[in-house]
Amino acid sequence: MNKIIVTFLKETLIEMIVSAVLLAAVSFIVLRMTPSFAITKVMILAIYGISTFIGGYIIGKVMTKQKFIWGAVSGVIYFAIIALIALVVKGGIDTGTVGIISGFVVSVVAGTIGGMIS
Repeated sequence: MNKIIVTFLKETLIEMIVSAVLLAAVSFIVLRMTPSFAITKVMILAIYGISTFIGGYIIGKVMTKQKFIWGAVSGVIYFAIIALIALVVKGGIDTGTVGIISGFVVSVVAGTIGGMIS
């Protein structure tokens, strides 16, 4: 059980680092090019997908059975952390920015695919 917890902590840290780097890149793009809100929304969803794919891949490499389930769990944990941060920082979750459902689905599906491919 300790192996699973430590693995999830490491994997989640990597997901958050990847997210921070990609968010910095998107921020620079938004600053320089001022894309439409729809394009910005797609870029944020892509960050969710890339980060959780990497996390699902990592957790799938460590776990030997049911890798897709571990990848999905990784996506759920990632999105829960993002939602919790939004809740603390903004005092609520803004459903209009990216969308709770689309963000959740992208996170879980990308994590699942990452786990399956590993």
